Amino acid sequence: MTFLCWLLMWFEAISGLKVNLDKSELIPVGRVENVDDLACELGCKVRWLSSTYLGMPLGASFNFVAAWDGIEERFHKRLAMWNNNISLRVGELH
Repeated sequence: MTFLCWLLMWFEAISGLKVNLDKSELIPVGRVENVDDLACELGCKVRWLSSTYLGMPLGASFNFVAAWDGIEERFHKRLAMWNNNISLRVGELH
């Protein structure tokens, strides 16, 4: 634990950036013991791999069809809005 604190301190000193642990999340990959204790020690939250990034669940296989459902649904909604806007504009031209 001390090593991680030193590592973060050196990162801040070298980069000039500040690590905001209040906004940080600890996402364990695989089996991690005492993850809650580690998060408490660091002062951050624990989040599991059910998190998403750009609408895709983290840790999901790209071959897993259900992982694409949310992305496909959003795509269809945006496509429908785009089609409606185009139809309205074409109607204005006539």
